[in-house]
Amino acid sequence: MGLRQKGYKMKLFMMLILVLVCYGCSVSPRPKQTGESIVSEEDAIFDKRFHDLSFKDINAKNLWTEGQYYNRHKDIAIHNNTIADIAEKVKDGVVNLYTRQLEEREMKFGISPNDILPIKIPLVSSLFDIIPFKVPIPYVTDAYSLGSGFIVNKQGYILTNAHVVHNATDIRVVLSEGKMDYPAKIIGMDRVTDTALIKMECNVALTVLPLGDSDSLRTGEMVIAMGNPLGLRHSVTLGIVSAKERFSPHLNERHVDFIQTDSAINPGSSGGPLLNLYGEVVGINTAIVAQAQSIGFAVPINTTKEVMPMLVLGQTERGWFGAEAAPLTFRQAGDLGYSGKGGVLVLSVEKGSPAEKEGLKPKDIIIEVNGQPLDNFFVFRRKLLGLSPGHKIHLVIFRNGETKGLSSTLVKKNTK
Repeated sequence: MGLRQKGYKMKLFMMLILVLVCYGCSVSPRPKQTGESIVSEEDAIFDKRFHDLSFKDINAKNLWTEGQYYNRHKDIAIHNNTIADIAEKVKDGVVNLYTRQLEEREMKFGISPNDILPIKIPLVSSLFDIIPFKVPIPYVTDAYSLGSGFIVNKQGYILTNAHVVHNATDIRVVLSEGKMDYPAKIIGMDRVTDTALIKMECNVALTVLPLGDSDSLRTGEMVIAMGNPLGLRHSVTLGIVSAKERFSPHLNERHVDFIQTDSAINPGSSGGPLLNLYGEVVGINTAIVAQAQSIGFAVPINTTKEVMPMLVLGQTERGWFGAEAAPLTFRQAGDLGYSGKGGVLVLSVEKGSPAEKEGLKPKDIIIEVNGQPLDNFFVFRRKLLGLSPGHKIHLVIFRNGETKGLSSTLVKKNTK
């Protein structure tokens, strides 16, 4: 009788193990969207060749080729091969990126009675669904993704989206001929503007894409998106600029204004170039709105130019000035006696900030930043995006009918 009882207990134990394996463990189908960095900046995927330099030591403009602005005064003849000619000209400068990444998933361990009951009992089963019988256990695993990018320098420097290479442990670059892949490392990436600069190692001649002027884009202007959508290598889509200076409620916590386009941008196209009909890059394709049709967003290339020194140095922490500003309306300008063009209205100044220490006050109108007139509020935001702690900022303000110059040094904000 004792042996039978032992055998019965053993069977019961084995059945319990089987239930735990079959029902007690479940893995989340999607990675946790924490946005946190799992891969350390000390990892071998990061190229630190410029990290010992300072902003004074580099001229990031030498890293890219500017478009030929005089061409923009020429009309482009549209015919059946216009887009094909442009695509043929630039295709060798567009690359596909294949990355191996670390991602955090969640495994839930435990048994819910609803998992083992043969039938569900009203009210009781609902109660079981509410009670957290399963305990979430986070873990890190390998994942693979694809994206796009474009070459900006003959030495193999490539621009792409930060989210394409975020938490990457291995990056492979495939050129347009698709015969070989080349290793690449991250020079720097900026999660705020969703831009990244990587460098590939290869010994072949490279095609460089010139960077245009996104500020000169007009709503309704034709643009071309190129990339690797859904794994379909080197695809070309045509559309227009639907709008400029867009804030997407789903992207980057509204830190950056985007170019909105109806040129198809699908998963895998991220990081690819948005081009004007002169073959110049005017934006970096970054995202789609899943709930909508024909609405895509691109980071303006002028924003990328502003943060390029940060990408080169791998230093993307923003300097703190401590002033909140907004676009100046005609009515506000009239009330304050300002008749000039453009300008940004100061709404508030934080206590203890560099702005307060230099005497900036609410209702001041900022009309110039670092020697450049402020014709647009978004230009003001973009200029600040490219400034790190230690950078000096020179303002010209309008107050009580007079103009006045202010100078300040941005600092690291104390978040405690």
